[in-house]
Parts: sequence; C-alpha cells; structure tokens
Amino acid sequence: MNQKLINFILLFLPIVPFQAHAQQMLGAEETWIIALENNFSIQIAKNDEQVGRNNNSLGNAGMLPTVNGVLNQDNTVTNTKQTFLNGSSNDRNGAKADQLNAAVELGWTIFDGFKMFATKGRFEQLQQQGELRVRLQMEQVFVRLMKGYFDLVLATRLLKLEEETDQLSTLRLKLAEDRFQAGKASKAELLNARVDRDTDKARLLRQKNQLELLKTQLNQLMGRDLKLDFQVDTVIQFRKELALADLEQHTLSGNTGLRMLKSAEAVNYYQLKEIQAERMPSITVKGGYNYSRSNSEAGFLQRASNLGYHYGAGVNLNIFNGNSVGRRIENARLGIKNAELIYKDSSSKVLQALYQQFRVYKTSIELIELEKNRVETARLNVEIAVEQYKQGVISPLEFRQSQQNLLQAENSLLQSLYEGLMSELELKRISGGLFN
Repeated sequence: MNQKLINFILLFLPIVPFQAHAQQMLGAEETWIIALENNFSIQIAKNDEQVGRNNNSLGNAGMLPTVNGVLNQDNTVTNTKQTFLNGSSNDRNGAKADQLNAAVELGWTIFDGFKMFATKGRFEQLQQQGELRVRLQMEQVFVRLMKGYFDLVLATRLLKLEEETDQLSTLRLKLAEDRFQAGKASKAELLNARVDRDTDKARLLRQKNQLELLKTQLNQLMGRDLKLDFQVDTVIQFRKELALADLEQHTLSGNTGLRMLKSAEAVNYYQLKEIQAERMPSITVKGGYNYSRSNSEAGFLQRASNLGYHYGAGVNLNIFNGNSVGRRIENARLGIKNAELIYKDSSSKVLQALYQQFRVYKTSIELIELEKNRVETARLNVEIAVEQYKQGVISPLEFRQSQQNLLQAENSLLQSLYEGLMSELELKRISGGLFN
C-alpha cells in the first residue's frame, strides 16, 4: 500500500475521540491478547497438545526397561494328620504356616526389529499434529476475532457517516424552514425536508443499535463481560502490497492444514514400519533378585529360606500367523497412498482459494483508488449544493440527491477498505503467515 493511499485513509477515517472516563480504547492487538487468555477452544486445544507431549516419551515407545517389585505374604492354618512309612504318625490341629516371597524383576527388549524407533517417530508426529491443531484453532479464533473487530470498526465509521448525513438533513430542514418563512418555499418542500431528516435519524438510531450488538459479540469472542463498553481504533491500514508468488510459496510450506496432512502422511509411514518390524525377531534380556521364606508347624519342613538372583535372555520370532502381517502391511501401504492423494487434492484446493482471494484483494485495492476520487467529488458536490440550495438555484430533490451520493460514496469506500483488509487477513491465514 503506497503512502498516498495510507494518507488518504487517515484523512477520511479519523479516530473517534477517546473518552477515558467512560470507554476503553481497544486495539486489534489487545483483543487478541485478551482472547488468548480467555478463549475456551484455545485452552482445550492446548490441553490436547499436552497429551501428545506426554505420550511422546522413550518409555512409551518401549525403549526403556521395565522393573517390577513383588511382595507376597501367605498365611495358613490347617489340621494335619500324617502317617509315615515307619509307622509313626503326626497329628496336629490348628497348625500354622506362613510363606513370604519378594522379588525385583527387570525386563528389557533390546531389539524388536526397530519397531520402538518407528513408534517413537509416530509419537513425535502425533505431538506435532497436536501443536498444529493448536495453531489451527488459534488461526480460526484469530480470524473470527479480527472479523468481529473490523465489523465493529466498519459499524463505527458508518455511524460517523450517518451522523454527518443527519447533520446535513438538519441543515436542509433549517434552510427549508427559513425559505418557507420568507415565502420562498412551499409547505410541501418543508414537509419533505422534515420527512428526510426523520428518515436519516431513524437510520442513525438503527446504526447505534447495531454498534452495541457488535460490541456484545466481540466481548463474547474475547471471553469477557458482555456489558463492558469500549471504543475501537477506526483507522484501517493495509500493510505492504502482497505478492502472489511469495504467497504461493509460503502456502505450500506454511499452510497449517497442509502441514497437518503431511504429518498424517508421516504417521502412516511409521505405522508401516511398526508392522514390518513384526517379521523380525525380538530379543529380550531379563534378570531379578528373589527372596523367599517359609515356616510351618506341621509337615516335613519346619523352616526354609532362599536368597539369590537370576538372569537370562529370550528370542521371539513370528514364523507364521495366517499372513496377518502381510495383509496389514498392504493396507498400511494403501493408507500411505491415500494420504499422498489427499495431500495433493488439498494442496490444489488451497491454492485455488489463494488465487481467488488474491483476486479479491487486488480488486479491493483498485476499488479503493476509485472510491477515493468518488468521495472527493461527492464532498465537493455537497459543498456546492448547500450554497446553491441557500440561493434557491437547485431543487430540494437535487440537494437530497447530492447528500445521498456522498453517503453512498463514503459507504462504498469503507466497504472496499473492509473487504481489502479481510482478504489480506485471509491470504495470510491461507499462506500460514498470520503469526509470523
């Protein structure tokens, strides 16, 4: 956006005077800061992201050993009657016995066909997807918030225009009354001026009501008290003119939706590696330390205890399982192909949206230049019409038409500014540059 156009925007879109005692002046950046703290959907997305971070660990991927501790105490009370080969016997009622077992067991899969590395890679992609979902949610909230903010900016500027129109209508009514008193105007001319003034006042009241409704909506988007009153900065400015080639390049590498699809494609790839690993042997080492103790008031053994450790290793190989692994591998490969096709299709659609939005953006820039000249001409025409109406050179209808032309010209300029700003916002969202 060249400096001439920016100066023009500043000329025709003055900031509404700030009333520190009544209303807070709220900038677009401040609304975003408030929403970041209060918006529920962003908080939910961040919690989901943390789940992905928690799952992305070496232990969850199976890379770390497991250590289990076991402690068992068993007590029995029995009535025992025993007869031995030498003819002796041992009868005991209420004989007590107890057994204590304690062990610490370690198991560690040191090789599983590299499945654990594929699993870790899949977890990293899932964590990245969580981060991208947060970004996507932030982008969606940001766009809604900025649209709500600039809806309010537009409504504020339209209110200013309606106030100016009301002032012109009031002036016309005063002139009509003076002309009627002087016998230079008919009763019909006076009544028409009054009707037009009342029509403009009614439109002004509706615009004030619309402004209050939009404030409530923006407060809701920011997650704060709906009754809070505030003002917005009504200066609309574009940044430097966007280049299609740069936007196209950034879209393919930075669009959040496309990045999520790429991550999903990588997840499918790691899932294939996990399944392929099942065709390879897995090697597990294990070891432990055991302690046992037993006491018995009846039987052959009155007291015993054991203390020691054990160690070993094992190999597991899936020789045949009904070709289940082969079937799952084929399905995983088809999943990868589908993910690639979905990405290509989505890339085409995203670029199409980019080109369409860029056309809207360029058209808005061109329209702003045209509307600027139109407003300047319409303002000059109104100034001339006021003097001519005072002198009785033009009719009330011609005066009203010049007034309406100015209102339409200023309204069209604001609409072009608004559409240009919204298209710029959408272009940055598509190209992944909202938060850069």
